[in-house]
Amino acid sequence: MKKAIKAIALPFVRNKSFWHIIQCTLGVVSIPYNKLNALRIFSEENEKKAQEDNRYHRITSRHMVLNGPFKGMKYPRLQARGSRLYPKLLGSYEKELSTIIGIILRRKYDVIVDIGCAEGYYAVGLGMHMSTVKIFAYDTDKEALRLCEDMGALNGVKVNVGEFCDQATLRNLDLGERALIVSDCEGYETTLFDQNMASYLERHDILIESHDWVDIGTTRRLWAIFSETHECEIIESVDDIAKAYTYNFEELKDFDLSDRHRVLTEGRKHIMKWIFAKSKY
Repeated sequence: MKKAIKAIALPFVRNKSFWHIIQCTLGVVSIPYNKLNALRIFSEENEKKAQEDNRYHRITSRHMVLNGPFKGMKYPRLQARGSRLYPKLLGSYEKELSTIIGIILRRKYDVIVDIGCAEGYYAVGLGMHMSTVKIFAYDTDKEALRLCEDMGALNGVKVNVGEFCDQATLRNLDLGERALIVSDCEGYETTLFDQNMASYLERHDILIESHDWVDIGTTRRLWAIFSETHECEIIESVDDIAKAYTYNFEELKDFDLSDRHRVLTEGRKHIMKWIFAKSKY
């Protein structure tokens, strides 16, 4: 029965002339209805939501990273791959690595290899500071690679993209005298890096996000592998709730704690670890 009624009603609902007649005949009734509806739309709850949207718009409106080492990097679209957009645009994303990024920016590299590059936050961000470096970015997500190329072009950074990077790929690249390898490949790091690869990369620096939630022994094994050939440091992520309490950005000055958490959260399952393996050479 409902299907039959719907089939009869749809042609009328989609007809503009039908709605013109309704508007003319029910115009008197529609006036108070519209006023009441306006009051509903601009109720305190919806007004608060509109204010929140304006504050969030403050972060997204310029399509640009607002703080941190990659401040000024432009996004071609309001889209991130594999992570949330707000922390990246705000510049709070992986702020735990700020000291390491500072060290990296002071070192001279011939090549940067970003494995699991997503939309290019690190590949393009680092490239903006290193005009002569050659950049290779890999990701199995084809849309991520398209975004990475677009973001590189928008920021004047040439990025050579590829879908998959294994040991053979790394060995076939000309890494120059010193390269930086950035790895965030969701657990594949245990396959990509072994003792032989650590020895092969002994003149190069490696920053690895360690996914212990895939294999709980990942950090321990990578530390053992690289500590023989590199100076190693472990960095731990900050809990999202702790970020809401402690991260102070001008853009969040009128956000309450709940709103701050909504913007700053990166949604990690637990405290993550990174290993920065710096060449001893």
